[in-house]
Amino acid sequence: MAELIIAEENELPADDLARVYAGLMAADPRTPLGRNFQPLVLAMRDAHGALCGGLLGETVWTWFSVGVIWVSPELRGAGQGARLLRAAEELALARGCTHARLDTFDWQARGFYERRGYEVYGQLDGFPEGHTQYHLRKSLLIVPRSAT
Repeated sequence: MAELIIAEENELPADDLARVYAGLMAADPRTPLGRNFQPLVLAMRDAHGALCGGLLGETVWTWFSVGVIWVSPELRGAGQGARLLRAAEELALARGCTHARLDTFDWQARGFYERRGYEVYGQLDGFPEGHTQYHLRKSLLIVPRSAT
Protein backbone atom coordinates (compact mmCIF):
# COMPACT_ATOMS: atom_id res chain seq x y z
CA MET A 1 0.00 0.00 0.00
CA ALA A 2 1.29 3.45 -0.90
CA GLU A 3 2.04 5.94 1.84
CA LEU A 4 -1.02 7.86 3.00
CA ILE A 5 -0.71 11.61 3.34
CA ILE A 6 -2.61 13.69 5.87
CA ALA A 7 -3.03 17.34 4.89
CA GLU A 8 -5.02 20.26 6.23
CA GLU A 9 -7.65 21.45 3.76
CA ASN A 10 -9.80 24.55 4.20
CA GLU A 11 -12.82 22.83 2.63
CA LEU A 12 -13.71 19.43 1.30
CA PRO A 13 -15.48 19.22 -2.05
CA ALA A 14 -19.15 18.28 -1.64
CA ASP A 15 -18.56 14.76 -3.00
CA ASP A 16 -15.75 14.13 -0.51
CA LEU A 17 -17.80 15.51 2.36
CA ALA A 18 -20.69 13.24 1.41
CA ARG A 19 -18.31 10.26 1.27
CA VAL A 20 -17.01 10.97 4.79
CA TYR A 21 -20.55 11.14 6.20
CA ALA A 22 -21.71 8.07 4.25
CA GLY A 23 -18.68 6.15 5.51
CA LEU A 24 -19.41 7.15 9.07
CA MET A 25 -23.06 6.10 8.78
CA ALA A 26 -22.13 2.77 7.17
CA ALA A 27 -19.48 1.98 9.80
CA ASP A 28 -22.01 1.42 12.59
CA PRO A 29 -25.22 -0.53 11.91
CA ARG A 30 -26.88 1.14 14.94
CA THR A 31 -26.87 4.52 13.13
CA PRO A 32 -30.47 5.70 12.62
CA LEU A 33 -31.62 5.83 9.03
CA GLY A 34 -32.91 8.96 7.35
CA ARG A 35 -30.04 11.26 8.30
CA ASN A 36 -30.95 13.61 5.42
CA PHE A 37 -28.14 16.08 6.07
CA GLN A 38 -28.56 19.37 4.19
CA PRO A 39 -26.90 22.73 4.69
CA LEU A 40 -29.36 25.55 5.39
CA VAL A 41 -27.96 28.90 4.28
CA LEU A 42 -29.87 32.18 4.14
CA ALA A 43 -28.58 35.51 2.86
CA MET A 44 -30.18 38.88 3.59
CA ARG A 45 -29.33 41.44 0.91
CA ASP A 46 -30.24 45.06 0.31
CA ALA A 47 -31.76 46.39 -2.92
CA HIS A 48 -28.26 46.60 -4.47
CA GLY A 49 -27.40 42.98 -3.65
CA ALA A 50 -24.99 43.79 -0.81
CA LEU A 51 -24.95 41.21 1.97
CA CYS A 52 -26.30 42.69 5.21
CA GLY A 53 -27.13 39.52 7.14
CA GLY A 54 -27.01 35.77 6.99
CA LEU A 55 -27.68 32.49 8.71
CA LEU A 56 -25.58 29.36 8.34
CA GLY A 57 -26.93 26.07 9.63
CA GLU A 58 -27.89 22.56 8.70
CA THR A 59 -30.71 20.08 8.99
CA VAL A 60 -30.01 16.50 9.99
CA TRP A 61 -32.53 13.80 10.98
CA THR A 62 -35.36 15.87 12.48
CA TRP A 63 -33.14 18.62 13.90
CA PHE A 64 -32.20 22.07 12.68
CA SER A 65 -28.79 23.21 13.92
CA VAL A 66 -28.05 26.93 13.83
CA GLY A 67 -24.38 27.63 13.28
CA VAL A 68 -24.18 31.39 12.82
CA ILE A 69 -26.57 34.32 12.59
CA TRP A 70 -25.12 37.70 11.61
CA VAL A 71 -26.79 41.03 10.93
CA SER A 72 -24.83 44.15 9.97
CA PRO A 73 -24.45 46.59 12.88
CA GLU A 74 -26.66 49.28 11.34
CA LEU A 75 -29.60 46.84 11.13
CA ARG A 76 -29.31 45.30 14.60
CA GLY A 77 -32.20 45.84 16.96
CA ALA A 78 -34.71 46.23 14.13
CA GLY A 79 -35.94 42.62 14.06
CA GLN A 80 -33.80 41.42 11.15
CA GLY A 81 -32.11 38.65 13.16
CA ALA A 82 -35.55 37.42 14.23
CA ARG A 83 -36.65 37.44 10.58
CA LEU A 84 -33.64 35.33 9.57
CA LEU A 85 -34.18 32.85 12.39
CA ARG A 86 -37.93 32.56 11.71
CA ALA A 87 -37.31 31.99 7.97
CA ALA A 88 -34.73 29.29 8.74
CA GLU A 89 -37.06 27.57 11.21
CA GLU A 90 -39.82 27.56 8.59
CA LEU A 91 -37.47 25.96 6.05
CA ALA A 92 -36.41 23.40 8.65
CA LEU A 93 -40.06 22.56 9.35
CA ALA A 94 -40.63 22.11 5.62
CA ARG A 95 -37.71 19.66 5.61
CA GLY A 96 -39.37 17.62 8.36
CA CYS A 97 -37.50 19.01 11.35
CA THR A 98 -39.31 19.12 14.68
CA HIS A 99 -36.53 20.57 16.86
CA ALA A 100 -33.77 23.18 16.69
CA ARG A 101 -30.49 23.53 18.55
CA LEU A 102 -27.69 26.07 18.80
CA ASP A 103 -25.02 27.42 21.06
CA THR A 104 -24.13 30.94 22.07
CA PHE A 105 -21.73 32.59 24.49
CA ASP A 106 -22.34 34.72 27.58
CA TRP A 107 -21.34 37.85 25.64
CA GLN A 108 -23.61 37.08 22.71
CA ALA A 109 -27.33 36.52 22.18
CA ARG A 110 -28.68 34.13 24.83
CA GLY A 111 -31.63 36.47 25.61
CA PHE A 112 -32.41 36.87 21.90
CA TYR A 113 -32.85 33.11 21.54
CA GLU A 114 -34.74 32.67 24.81
CA ARG A 115 -37.26 35.32 23.71
CA ARG A 116 -37.86 33.14 20.65
CA GLY A 117 -38.63 29.99 22.62
CA TYR A 118 -35.17 28.45 23.00
CA GLU A 119 -34.19 27.03 26.39
CA VAL A 120 -30.80 26.28 27.87
CA TYR A 121 -30.15 22.56 28.29
CA GLY A 122 -26.44 22.75 29.07
CA GLN A 123 -23.49 25.02 29.53
CA LEU A 124 -19.74 24.75 29.20
CA ASP A 125 -17.94 26.93 31.72
CA GLY A 126 -14.44 28.12 30.87
CA PHE A 127 -14.98 28.10 27.10
CA PRO A 128 -13.19 30.33 26.49
CA GLU A 129 -11.44 31.00 29.80
CA GLY A 130 -13.57 33.27 31.97
CA HIS A 131 -16.70 32.78 29.86
CA THR A 132 -19.54 30.31 29.32
CA GLN A 133 -20.94 28.69 26.23
CA TYR A 134 -24.68 27.93 26.43
CA HIS A 135 -26.41 25.15 24.54
CA LEU A 136 -30.06 25.81 23.69
CA ARG A 137 -32.89 23.87 22.07
CA LYS A 138 -36.43 24.48 20.94
CA SER A 139 -39.39 22.48 19.71
CA LEU A 140 -40.35 23.81 16.30
CA LEU A 141 -43.86 22.48 16.81
CA ILE A 142 -44.63 24.85 19.71
CA VAL A 143 -45.21 28.53 18.92
CA PRO A 144 -43.44 30.73 21.52
CA ARG A 145 -45.51 33.30 23.42
CA SER A 146 -43.33 36.18 22.20
CA ALA A 147 -42.08 35.85 18.62
CA THR A 148 -40.72 39.41 18.39
